[in-house]
Amino acid sequence: MLLDLSPKANRQLTLTETSQTEAEARRSERLMDTVDRLNRELGRGTIQLGLPRAGNAWALRSEHRTPRYTTRWDELVNVRL
Repeated sequence: MLLDLSPKANRQLTLTETSQTEAEARRSERLMDTVDRLNRELGRGTIQLGLPRAGNAWALRSEHRTPRYTTRWDELVNVRL
């Protein structure tokens, strides 16, 4: 979460981003201030952006995902002779 911290003035946009207007920037800043205030007053983690709750009916189910042989040592296939 704390990766790539930089001053607002030095932020470089990606190829698909457009710069925010002053009104959009103020609105975004007000939203973040409100989220921070609510979390301070009502307890840490009261408001979180984009995180599903555990146990939702539509939560990710990974029992049918493909194995990650190239990225996880514990999922490598064991061959014995």
